[in-house]
Amino acid sequence: MAATAMAWVFTNAALVIVITELAGLLMVALVSTLAVRRELRPLEHAAVTSDAIAAGDLTRRISAADTAPTTEVGRLAQALNGMLDEIQAALTAREASEERMRQFVADASHELRTPLQSLRGYVELYQHGALPDKASVDEAMARMHSEVLRMGNLVESLLMLARFDEDSAVRPEPVDLSGVVTDSCRDAAAVEPGRRQNLRIQPDITVLGDEDQLRSLLANLLGNIRMHTPPTASCTVSLHTDDDRPVLVVEDDGPGIPQHAVDRVFDRFYRADKGRSRAQGGSGLGLSITAAIADLHRADIRLDSGLGRGTRVTVRFPRAASDGNEKS
Repeated sequence: MAATAMAWVFTNAALVIVITELAGLLMVALVSTLAVRRELRPLEHAAVTSDAIAAGDLTRRISAADTAPTTEVGRLAQALNGMLDEIQAALTAREASEERMRQFVADASHELRTPLQSLRGYVELYQHGALPDKASVDEAMARMHSEVLRMGNLVESLLMLARFDEDSAVRPEPVDLSGVVTDSCRDAAAVEPGRRQNLRIQPDITVLGDEDQLRSLLANLLGNIRMHTPPTASCTVSLHTDDDRPVLVVEDDGPGIPQHAVDRVFDRFYRADKGRSRAQGGSGLGLSITAAIADLHRADIRLDSGLGRGTRVTVRFPRAASDGNEKS
């Protein structure tokens, strides 16, 4: 009896031990499964997010609430979000660039179409005998010549902007900016001697850049005054240094620019006065070229204007170090 009782006790004890161990193993397996699922949940979210991004939704990101930055998964999520931000920014910039290019091509085509249509019209008039005498033919030829010159200037401006877009570097060399400004003002006075000029040009100001481009910058600013203001409006040009930075200011006391147009005057083909003809209002590229040249020289350009108070354009060039390197 005693042996039977002992065997029964041992059997029950072994059964209890086995059941306890199984229960413990089951509990460990359950806890482990829950812990693994909890740790892998961010990866599941990352996979879902990746699927959404692959489907075209570039705005999706892995939620920061699901990941701790101290864990490997958290660092992976941060890296993935950063990469997605860069990709989206690059795609956005590319789309904006393509849209600008499409608009640029459309505007250029429109600008070139106008003089071509004029040339075609005068040729057809001549072919149909609608120019009966020499005076009519001479007038038509003069108009055709004017349109050809305007189209040539437009093409040159487009080529210049294209070169600026392709080559964003300036071969820096010391340029006597004081001499460039003085020469440009003399050229403007020769073209329009009746306009009053007020010059305040500090001598011996030198910048690092391209002299031809800087002369083009001055020519565009002064030509803009000649084109968009009456001859009675005065022109004031000043060149000085401010905190060791050369500052060029070109201003007039003409009719000014409407406030809504000030933010767009540097856009290509933009005209503040839509009522002007292209012959009177230019191609709308002058200030765009000016801004491009300033950007190539790492200069800040700002336009301040308003109806009835004239227009002021300020170009602040970077400092030039003594060793020949530019400093902003």
